[in-house]
Amino acid sequence: MIDEVLKIADSVARNILSENFNIEVKGTEESIPELDEFWYSGIVGVLGTIGDLKGRVIIGIDFNLCAHLVRMIYNEDVVTNNDMLEVSYEMFNMIVGNTLVECKNTFSTALRPTPPSIFLGENMLVVSPKIQRKKIEYIFELGKMFIEVGFERGM
Repeated sequence: MIDEVLKIADSVARNILSENFNIEVKGTEESIPELDEFWYSGIVGVLGTIGDLKGRVIIGIDFNLCAHLVRMIYNEDVVTNNDMLEVSYEMFNMIVGNTLVECKNTFSTALRPTPPSIFLGENMLVVSPKIQRKKIEYIFELGKMFIEVGFERGM
């Protein structure tokens, strides 16, 4: 199920980034994380899923790419941490919300997102224990972003 959900999330994210920000993916890399933790610098959103499958979606965007998106939206040269948090929050909600709607339509599963937790920082340790996960990393001209989908092990 993780592969199918990640494929839907990938399509949703590409559409949102293309339609709303006119940016295209230059390359991707899929992986199955070997460890329950990883280090990240940028903005990270953690959104749980409740319903038929319990899990979470983690989305990360690096500072350069996020700053570019903020400048596009607010049409200002100065980008604050609060601006990056607000833009990331909305974008992460759009990606996860649309992904869960597509999952419901495709697999007849009832999934709802939990309110997101958003973090901004350098060298953050992100830990996802007891979750079977798969990750896709996007490479753009101006930076990187990732989406990681995971469900409780055994699901």
